[in-house]
Amino acid sequence: MPDPLPPAHTDLAQLWQWAQQGWLARIDAAFAQWVFEQAASANAPPHPSLPYIAAVLSALQTRGHSCLPIDRLSHEHPGHERHLRQRLGDMLSWPLDEPAQAALHTLCSHLPASHADWLAALQSPLVEAIDIPAHLPSDAAPPSAANPLLALDTPAPPLVLHLGKPPHASAPQPLRLYLRRYHDLEQTVAHGLLERARHTVALAHAPVAATLAMLFDHPTPAPQATARPARRPAPATPNWQKTACALGLRRHLSVITGGPGTGKTYTAARLMAAALALAPDPAAVRIRLAAPTGKAAARLSESLQQALAALEHLPPALRQALAHIPPARTLHALLGARPGTRALQHHAGNPLALDWLFVDEASMVDLPMMAALLQALPASARLVLLGDKDQLASVEAGAVLGDICEHAEQGQYSPATARYLHATCGQSLPEQWTAPPIAPPPLLAQATAMLRESRRFGSDIGQLARIVQSGDEHALAQALHHVPPPTQAAPDAAAAVWWKEPANLDDALQRIQGGSGPWPGYGALADAVRDAPAWPQPPARNGDATQEQGQGQQHWQHQHTAWVWRVLEQLARFRILCATRSGPWGVEGMNALVLQHLAAAGLPVKPGWFAGRAVMVTRNDAHLGIFNGDVGIALPAAHDRRQLRVYFPPAAQAEAGPDGPRLRSFSVSRMQHVETAFAMTVHKSQGSEFEHVLLCLSAHTGPLLTRELLYTGLTRARAHLSYLAPATGLWPQAMRRRTQRASGLAELLHRATDDESNA
Repeated sequence: MPDPLPPAHTDLAQLWQWAQQGWLARIDAAFAQWVFEQAASANAPPHPSLPYIAAVLSALQTRGHSCLPIDRLSHEHPGHERHLRQRLGDMLSWPLDEPAQAALHTLCSHLPASHADWLAALQSPLVEAIDIPAHLPSDAAPPSAANPLLALDTPAPPLVLHLGKPPHASAPQPLRLYLRRYHDLEQTVAHGLLERARHTVALAHAPVAATLAMLFDHPTPAPQATARPARRPAPATPNWQKTACALGLRRHLSVITGGPGTGKTYTAARLMAAALALAPDPAAVRIRLAAPTGKAAARLSESLQQALAALEHLPPALRQALAHIPPARTLHALLGARPGTRALQHHAGNPLALDWLFVDEASMVDLPMMAALLQALPASARLVLLGDKDQLASVEAGAVLGDICEHAEQGQYSPATARYLHATCGQSLPEQWTAPPIAPPPLLAQATAMLRESRRFGSDIGQLARIVQSGDEHALAQALHHVPPPTQAAPDAAAAVWWKEPANLDDALQRIQGGSGPWPGYGALADAVRDAPAWPQPPARNGDATQEQGQGQQHWQHQHTAWVWRVLEQLARFRILCATRSGPWGVEGMNALVLQHLAAAGLPVKPGWFAGRAVMVTRNDAHLGIFNGDVGIALPAAHDRRQLRVYFPPAAQAEAGPDGPRLRSFSVSRMQHVETAFAMTVHKSQGSEFEHVLLCLSAHTGPLLTRELLYTGLTRARAHLSYLAPATGLWPQAMRRRTQRASGLAELLHRATDDESNA
């Protein structure tokens, strides 16, 4: 069906033409046309800029922004148009080729220039201007929405112009334009988070101090509630894990952020133990775990089991209560997502039955999901968010964890918080972590702890991660000077980083093949797939199977299961991460290169399904119990080697069988929404980690190449990182560009101050 091209209006025709070129989406042009037609039908001739503004707003939302930040796009002087084009091009991820840039120039010329021009263009019955306070008061109700994942069906104007409060007297008034749904979602999230942060829990300091000492200082039995722990000399640097636990016990909201290996799960396990130890009846406390994806939920369950196993010195009743915490679930499963509808089982009218909820990988939680989660929590529940604020933001709109943790680096703890931490942790906060006395301390800072010391990486990978976070290009050059030159396909086992730019696809093929040592590749995966046990002959059909045949079949099933486990373990050791999907250095090109290698290694590679094809699920399927991001591999079925099934690691909540957690497997005919996954985008890799990561950048990545993408990609590597790019200088280029999601949530959250600051 051809796109409608209204011949009487050249502006709309221009937008549809850009949609045909792929620079805008069809929905962007359609929304612009709808806004134009609605304004015209209201007997209010639309401003000439309004269709372009509507198209840009729609395009920004699909690229993860929750609003159109007029402040960043307005300009008062003629010489600023070039900066406007660059900013808007980055926000829209607009292509860099000459025709696309010419179209971007035309688009910018149709947008208003100054603040006054924007206000004039938005004088429309379709736009509601709202001058709201800097943060919602505690008695304000959030926008009504039974299910914030659904579009609001309301006669109110579809666009909202937020008139913000200038940060200082000489600053212009912040202006943000929203689709009404996303404006209301931001208000819902801000209200929900601030209400929980304001809700403090009255706890006697002595039992909290005794419990934290039991969990962090020495493995001794729990002291009596009235006992005071012995004071130790306060360390120069706070024990941030202990601090995070203390803060988590004090409020109904707790945020624990930190990079890989800083101990977020270790800390969460001790916070759970502390919550149960301080409860009158530990067995009655309902703790639940969740994560955005199935693989993140499985990792959370596995990591928590390991962390809780280390608490063997705890009293038996406490250990038993911890052992009964159910496995982690996906947020969709927790909230009761149902096939065929976006409605959720749990919402404000039917809240979740729990007392504590721990959400891991919170950086992946988008704005609509966070709003749905907050509305589904009972008022009495405690929410703990765990995640890395420096990772890529969620694929969908919003950067909720980043907005929450905007000032986490500085601490900004109030005097009341500092006194509480001194009384419960036995440590005094250095002045650098306390709020300056000239202004009230921010409320959310009192509920946030940043873990700052990583124990996971080898020194080289950890150093690179810190350099990328800082954006220090001089430090990067010094670090790379000490990286061994890429003179061989198999680097020294002691090395952690292998780096080559400019590189070619032959270099990539060498890294893909890998070796049998500590730098694994897909060569070991091909070996594991080929090393299948011999399929037994089917039993004769001349009567019932004998007992001996039954035992043989059982033995064969064990052999087949063990083989599938070996293949899955090899698949999980190595992954190729790309910045983009298309091109020779993107996901499509790298997957093609892997297939070339696997065919040369003897696997039966062909279009479609073959034994050894790794796939990623691209759409949730609650009926099968598989979710977006789950990775499995196609292998011959145990009962018939001619039939392929896709095998997945056990689900987070899987029951154990006689051979351990049960593998999941499905006929390939049921795998309708999957893609080949030997290579994946850095975005898709969030929540995963691999022994060896091959990180590939493309010279044509453009605005997608950011500091956050680099950091997320390299920190997926547990032990070894290979980096390849077809051009030099891409790494420093990425470090200069920050991901900046347009949002008003951070302002709403961080204008709220701590009511206890004068306590």
